[in-house]
Amino acid sequence: MKKNKQFLVWSIVFLLSHSSKVASQDQLSGTITYQQITRYSFENIVAKRGNDPQIKNFLAELPEERTNVQVLAFNSKKALFKEDDSEKDATPGNLQEALNWESRFKPPSSVLQKMYYDFEKNQKLEQMEYMTRIFLVKSDIAPLAWKLGSEKKKILDYTCMGATMNLDDQEIVAWFAPEIPVSLGPAIFIGLPGLILAVERNGETAYVATSVDLTPPAEESMEKPDKGTKVTQEQFESIKEEKEKEQKENLSRDYD
Repeated sequence: MKKNKQFLVWSIVFLLSHSSKVASQDQLSGTITYQQITRYSFENIVAKRGNDPQIKNFLAELPEERTNVQVLAFNSKKALFKEDDSEKDATPGNLQEALNWESRFKPPSSVLQKMYYDFEKNQKLEQMEYMTRIFLVKSDIAPLAWKLGSEKKKILDYTCMGATMNLDDQEIVAWFAPEIPVSLGPAIFIGLPGLILAVERNGETAYVATSVDLTPPAEESMEKPDKGTKVTQEQFESIKEEKEKEQKENLSRDYD
C-alpha cells in the first residue's frame, strides 16, 4: 500500500511537470558533467573469423569499453549537450580497425555530436554524424514514454528516483533528482520531474553525472549548432532508410 501511494505521488509530480515547457521550472541554470560509457562487442568478427588464432589475439587486445566526457549546459531558455573536446582522446588504431570491419555487417549508425534545446520554441536541434556526413536535424520537443518507479539511488549528493522505458528494443532506466526540478538529462533523455543524473541500458550504465554546478553557464557554452545539412526528422529517417537499403544490396552482391 505504501509503495502504491508513493508511486501515485510521483505520477502526479510527473504529470504536473508536463504542464509547462521543458526546463521552465524555477528558472534554474547550470552545468552538468557526465561520463559516457560505450561498450564494444564484435559479434560479426567473431562469427566470421573467430576461429583464426591471429584474429583471436587481435580481439583479446581490444578494450571492452571506452569512456568520454559529455557536458550539459542549460538555463530557462536553452540547453546544449555535447562532448567535452578538452577531454577527448583519439580512438586507438586497432579499435578503429575493428569498428570499421564490424560496421560492414551492420546498418550504418548515426552518432549524436550535439543536442540543442530551444525551450521558447519548444524545438530541438540534433547535430548528427552519419556515414561521414554531418546533419542538423530539427524537430519538436516531444515527451518520452517514461514509467515512474519507486526505487531510489544516491548519485553524488542527490537522492534519485527511477523511471523506465523501452527504446529500440532496449530497456532504459533513468535516475533523476527531484530536488533539481529541471526536465533535462544527457543526450535525448529528458522529460522527467527532475534532472536525470544517470542512464542505464539493459542493466549497464551508459551515462552517469560526475559533477553538478548550478551556477549560470557562459552564453558561449550554449551556442546553437550551425554545422551540417539542415533536414527535418522525417527527411533524416528517409536518408537513413535509403542508405541501409543500399548497404543490404551491396552485401548481398558481395556474398552471392
